[in-house]
Amino acid sequence: MTTALVTGAAGFLGAAIVARLRGDGVRVRALVRPGRACGADERCEGDLCDDAVLARAVAGVDWVIHAGARVSTTGPWDEFESTNVRATRELIRLAVAAGVGRIVHVSSLSVYAVPRNNAVVSEDDAYDDGGDERGSYARSKLLADQAAMAAIAQGAPVTVVRPGLLYGPGRRPSLARKSAALGPFRLLLASPGYLLPLAYVDNVAEAIALAAASPRAVGRAYTIVDVHARQADYARYYRRITGATWRAVYPPLRLVRLGATLLERGFRLAGRRAPITRHQVERTLRSATFVTRRAQDELGWQPRVPVTEALRRTLAPAPTPA
Repeated sequence: MTTALVTGAAGFLGAAIVARLRGDGVRVRALVRPGRACGADERCEGDLCDDAVLARAVAGVDWVIHAGARVSTTGPWDEFESTNVRATRELIRLAVAAGVGRIVHVSSLSVYAVPRNNAVVSEDDAYDDGGDERGSYARSKLLADQAAMAAIAQGAPVTVVRPGLLYGPGRRPSLARKSAALGPFRLLLASPGYLLPLAYVDNVAEAIALAAASPRAVGRAYTIVDVHARQADYARYYRRITGATWRAVYPPLRLVRLGATLLERGFRLAGRRAPITRHQVERTLRSATFVTRRAQDELGWQPRVPVTEALRRTLAPAPTPA
């Protein structure tokens, strides 16, 4: 029987990966913090930043699925670097030394450059060059992805999976890349035609399981997006399913860009980092289509749960108790 280590197994995506692998007959070892519940066959407790814990976790497994990461949007850079970058590098190194046959690193669409609006982006396109301006999480995910790809270049049996905007029961998808509540309105920092690259959690877990099992996936990177939902259509659907009565408002994008530029300059003059940068705004406003043909052709992946059903499961209000 195949045995897989799943890091971040108690998290939103990690739990779905555990359930999918066990459904496929894979024995799962979970690397989790003490006291965290998980549905794995066995658990290894400890911190991703502890090399001794990582060495113990990878011993005797066939696969490593690395879904663990620091995902908050705030905090010291050192914490993101140690958890998301260094731990990824060390986990791969230790797994290779232990003879693990397959390592799947879960990355993010945020690593890609989106050079212009309405760009078409594939796995072979360039990395984003503005990690420092985009915040610690985005910067750390970019560096971790680069570490995984560097390991591939050195012959490590690594596969990289880059999911879209992840959602599912227990995690509602964002209303927009950036939004704010203003009484009966929702201010959406996007154009009505912006494309949201949605990825339902069970569909992503399936892609990861297929990548772990497929010999063709070694040394490859895969983009996983279920659907590119038009912002205005998505907002209407979101409101209808949730029963909300707010109205969507789209601010003039020229003013948004100007405001971000002035804010960044003002904070720079004060010797401080702006809470939002022009690069972040540009990234939010630039729409892109992320090509998934490689996952379809090489892994046989298709989003089994259609977007209408996935959103219904995620957004529908819980039934009122009788």
